Formats: sequence, C-alpha cells, structure tokens
Amino acid sequence: MTSPSTPQPFHVRRATTADSSVVASIYNETIEARDATMVLDTVSSADMTAHMQELSERESLWVLEELGQIQGWGVVKFYSERPGYARACETSVFLRRSETGRGLGSAIQPVLLKAAKEAGFHHVLVRIWAANASSIAMHEKFGFTIVGTQQEVGYVDGAWVDVTVMQCLLD
Repeated sequence: MTSPSTPQPFHVRRATTADSSVVASIYNETIEARDATMVLDTVSSADMTAHMQELSERESLWVLEELGQIQGWGVVKFYSERPGYARACETSVFLRRSETGRGLGSAIQPVLLKAAKEAGFHHVLVRIWAANASSIAMHEKFGFTIVGTQQEVGYVDGAWVDVTVMQCLLD
C-alpha cells in the first residue's frame, strides 16, 4: 500500500496546446497502425492545436505523463451537437504503441469519467474496433457495457471494420 507522500509513477493532467505535438504523434501511431480509429490521414501539431481550441468548455483533453514524458491521452467530447444529446458524451483513449498493456488506459479512463460527470454528462459512449479485445475489457472494468456491434460500419484500406459500441451511465 502506498502512502499519500509516495510519488506515483504517472499522473493525468489537463492537456494544453503546448502538448499538441506529442498528442499528434501518439495519435499518428494509432492512425498508421490501422486498428483503432477511422481517421485515416495523419494529423499535425497544428491540427491538434486547432482541435483543442475548438473544444467547448464541457469537453476536455487529458494527457498521461510518466517521468515527465507523455505516454497517452484521452478526450471527452460531445456525442452529438443535437440538443437532445446534450447529456451524452464520447470518450477515447490513445497510448504510445510501445506502452500498451501496462494499465495506462486504466489510469486515464477514471479521469475522463470524472471530467464527464463534472461537465454534466450522464451517458458516456465509446466506439471500439470489435477486434480490440483489450480495450473492450478495459472499459468493462469501469462499468461500460456492450450495446452492440455495428458490422461493417467502417471501411479501411479495402477492408470492412466492425465496431463495438459500449456505454456507461454516470450517477
């Protein structure tokens, strides 16, 4: 058991535009891997800065730092701009490919859920490539349940992609 004074190996903090380059780099690793996002073109630091600046006050982007290095990031964003969905959001988590499987996603997700709750969201949605069993299992640990799988909803590099939709209802 650690005491409150024991330094933690990593921490999650709100991202700033100064993080844009690293956040874009991590996202580009996933884009290039073609296994977790439907974004197909890599993004620049400027793209990520613009994305951060376009987030509403209820939306947020977070980074996970380990020993001063950003190893991953996550975002809370509106599920839809339609007014009836004002209490629904979507979260996404992306890690450096070399850092997956270490529990870092599990360190980011509770921060995203807390941020979502504090922003007044009630329903949290995630869309995960159906073949990504580790991400599905990680989300289940935080109370997400599978709503269903959209078959052949994505088309990437000449192949159809199934996406599993999960939801979590906040108190």
